[in-house]
Amino acid sequence: MLRTAYLCRIIFLSFLAVLATGVHGFQEDEFLDGQLTLVVEDALDGGPNPAFSPRSTIHVRSVKSGNALVTHNRQWTTELENKLRKLAENDDLYRIRVHHKGLEDKGYVSTFTKACQIYESGLSETVSMMVDSAGTSVVGVGLIPPVAVCRGEPPEVPPVQHNTTVIIRSPTPAPVPDTATYIEKLEAMKNEKAEGKDNRSFLSKYWMYIVPVVLIMVLFGGGQEGGR
Repeated sequence: MLRTAYLCRIIFLSFLAVLATGVHGFQEDEFLDGQLTLVVEDALDGGPNPAFSPRSTIHVRSVKSGNALVTHNRQWTTELENKLRKLAENDDLYRIRVHHKGLEDKGYVSTFTKACQIYESGLSETVSMMVDSAGTSVVGVGLIPPVAVCRGEPPEVPPVQHNTTVIIRSPTPAPVPDTATYIEKLEAMKNEKAEGKDNRSFLSKYWMYIVPVVLIMVLFGGGQEGGR
């Protein structure tokens, strides 16, 4: 009896182990769905040709669900804060650019916003990225700080690091026109014309004969009534 109970317990535990392995494999498949590793660089120098430096890494775990993990590789220092404050005071722009990690042809996708918005937001931001339909490449990026209108005031709490929220978007397939039905209708019209069929109504066919007769009847009828 005890041996039977022991065997049942072993079988039950083995079943749980197999089930857990299957769930874990499913989670890994979902994790690897369209995975991208992107490098975010920013420029804290003003002017038309500012110098960019790596700032963060975004690991897009799943394109379908929009799941992404942000890692900030640069420590936020007083020197960096002074540069950002100077950009804000000069009403200059804060620029970022994104590229795929490890590719020789980086193919930057860039955007910008007013430096005072990032500064007064305390480095809080939302990075919106548009990926292609295959989920393998970023085709557009947007930077949205919570402060929309600058007031010339420093943040209430001095920032210690970027607070980044990532939004992943993918294009929605456009509706495909029903060309097959349209071609079938054209073919049916051609066949009807070739066979000499005319599906028009009686009035549509002979209106050019009916209208003159009606006009003559109206004119002559009106003349006889006037003669009486």
